[in-house]
Amino acid sequence: MSSSNLRLTDGDFDAYSPTKATSKAYSRPRMDIKQRALTWARGVVARLAEQGFSVDVQGSDEHPSIRNRYRVDGQWVFFWRDEKAREDLDRLLSRGRTIAAEFDEFGAVRQHVFLALRITAHDIEIGLSVHPEAKVDLENLRARLDEADSTLPADLATALRALPDQFRVGAGSARDERVACSALTEEALVPLLRRATDGQEPLWLGWTVPREAAVEHTDILDGQLEDALTALAPIYRLIAWSRENDHLALDRRIEGVEQERARAHAELEAENERWRAEQTAARERSMEQAKTRLDESLPARRPTLENLFRSIGPRPSASADKPGAPRPQPARRPQDGPQLNRPASRQGASSPQGGKATPPAGPRPERAPLQPDRPKEPQETRPQPQTSAASGGSTGGPLDKGANVRVLRGPFEGKLGVIGELDGRGGARVLLGLLSTRMELADLEPVNETQERPVLGTSHRHPPLPASRKPR
Repeated sequence: MSSSNLRLTDGDFDAYSPTKATSKAYSRPRMDIKQRALTWARGVVARLAEQGFSVDVQGSDEHPSIRNRYRVDGQWVFFWRDEKAREDLDRLLSRGRTIAAEFDEFGAVRQHVFLALRITAHDIEIGLSVHPEAKVDLENLRARLDEADSTLPADLATALRALPDQFRVGAGSARDERVACSALTEEALVPLLRRATDGQEPLWLGWTVPREAAVEHTDILDGQLEDALTALAPIYRLIAWSRENDHLALDRRIEGVEQERARAHAELEAENERWRAEQTAARERSMEQAKTRLDESLPARRPTLENLFRSIGPRPSASADKPGAPRPQPARRPQDGPQLNRPASRQGASSPQGGKATPPAGPRPERAPLQPDRPKEPQETRPQPQTSAASGGSTGGPLDKGANVRVLRGPFEGKLGVIGELDGRGGARVLLGLLSTRMELADLEPVNETQERPVLGTSHRHPPLPASRKPR
């Protein structure tokens, strides 16, 4: 018996209902069901190993994704060939496989005969399936049926009748066409196998438990499912290809495939080596052509040890190397373009030989005539403040508190103000609008109160008034 129970409830079945199959919000409950199913499957693997079956376990995705077309309408637990057995068949099954099959969740599993546990919203089932994509298993099954003295129909019918009465078998996905395994005869089994081996419809046999019965008998359901899956092991041995059940000489086919791959690999390597040799030869030819073009562009006479230093002239004699002998001065090279006039040396400056410098030949450049001094502009004299008589003010008024005065000197010269207070020392506090300052009485003069304050001019020009229209 299994050491861990599935303990399926109505909520577990509801997680795969059509309204929740596309929602990721129920991925967590479905993941919990998947973990319990995988734990239950470990007990089944142990029982199959005791009977000589080595299988691997794999569960389907519990969340919607591109692999299941964004729909989780059931939880699968697959029991299929172990990795070592699959490696032998993948050399044949991988040929001609499309990219779309790589994104299919069940693409790899369908290429083999497998046992499975499936939980849906309506039931739970244990079964054995042979999909049309399981080409090696179907070819091996067809080869056994085509043998003259084949015992496969009789052996398979005997194994099917040994199953419990609840097991059914059929070709295709229609459940109403499935028949009870206990009532299946050898004559009825052969056409069913022919339909499956022709690759038309999948072959399925197993046991389906309705949801209500599974919830009602949840205490004993786990052990019943484990026993049912173990009972399908002998039928799996008859249908699935193995080295003990090989009627295709598959070893020779695999060896032929390996030889074909090795030959294709050798041809590809030879082609690559030939391409690399051609590229190397083309590179060398290109370098030779570039070297030839360079030689043609250079002068015919190349510099050698004989003519490399010939342009320097004969080697000076030994007498020229004696101390004190004058050395020949190298000829100056003519300068291109106009020569710049260097400034002449000052009078009395010594030459490099120690003598006085001679003035430069030729007329001296004339100096520009001196500019006459510009007459100084007369300084602008600031107008002196007018007397009170000129400004129209009264000079005879007293300078008392509250009197209107005019500033005669200082920074506020010409401003009008009001005496705020007298300090008794010949000064007064004068209010000049928002400002107030202390001034000497001698710098102030009274202003006639009846005189109006001058109106400041403005630079704003008023637009001319429109001419009045003459009455008609």
